[in-house]
Amino acid sequence: MAFTFLICSERAGSNLITSFMNGHKAVSGPPPSHLFRLFGLNAHGYHPLSDEANWNAFLHDITEAQKWMIGAWESAPTIEAIKAACPKRTMNCVFEYLYAQERRKNESISFVKENYTYLIVPFLLANWPDCRFVFSVRDPRDVAASWVKTRAMPGGVKRAVDVWLEDQSASLDIFHQTQPSGRMIRVRYEDLISNTEAVGHTLCTHLGIAYDPAMLNFHQDQRTKRNASRTQAWENLARPVLAGNAQKYKTVLSDADLRYVELRCARLMHVFDYALDTDADTLSPTAAEAEFKALVTRLSPGEDVNPPSPREAEQRERRTQMIKRVVARSEAI
Repeated sequence: MAFTFLICSERAGSNLITSFMNGHKAVSGPPPSHLFRLFGLNAHGYHPLSDEANWNAFLHDITEAQKWMIGAWESAPTIEAIKAACPKRTMNCVFEYLYAQERRKNESISFVKENYTYLIVPFLLANWPDCRFVFSVRDPRDVAASWVKTRAMPGGVKRAVDVWLEDQSASLDIFHQTQPSGRMIRVRYEDLISNTEAVGHTLCTHLGIAYDPAMLNFHQDQRTKRNASRTQAWENLARPVLAGNAQKYKTVLSDADLRYVELRCARLMHVFDYALDTDADTLSPTAAEAEFKALVTRLSPGEDVNPPSPREAEQRERRTQMIKRVVARSEAI
């Protein structure tokens, strides 16, 4: 089964690129399940799966995880169906079966968004040696701007920068190890929205398929439209590519916000060819650190988080309890 995994930070266009690829007639890009990360990081808690109790626990937990994930899939296989499809009792068989059920006619590739994908690359390569990766990055200033304008994302500018730096540093390590094999390519969000067809051709070539102009109509997909209404963070998925959705930070971030982002991210911004608006890259590391620490109390905190609806509250609570159960199994080993 063909898998391509996306490596991308939150608020950096991960859902856009997944939905864009989902527009291809040969590609299935369902809403994020985060199943690979949850069970990849905790796989040893179910070892060996040949044991009846471990096998049953894994199937119970993974079907519960699918049931309570944020995105809505069109399929919901039962434990009995999975058992019938996976007599050898392996995790890769279960994942392949679940994603196969979500594929539609003529779709042969699953394009998978996961947060913190870099953490599970060994798990992915061990189970799918022929899988591919796409590393997508967005200007940290726009990531910070999007973060503070999204009600579901607490922590403001500081949290946005912390996450962006951690993700890019770890992802670059994986990229440098993997790129020579041809298994991973890197794209920028800004290039995707400004030169969509060219980036689309690049992505399709990487996946070994021909470019499909229908990808530009990704927002018309019924599953994508339904999920766009589930959370503020996904609402743009119901629209065509927003070609002007770059450099929004200029009207969102304060001078202190901008200075802080550039002081902390200057080195990696150069790696990804993002020009700085200030002279933050001319300071010594010691001077830069002293200045950005002094700015912390002046940073934008972000929007107040909306209280969840009763349905969302139940979903979050059920998902939290399920995650705790999975993690507890692995911690007990």
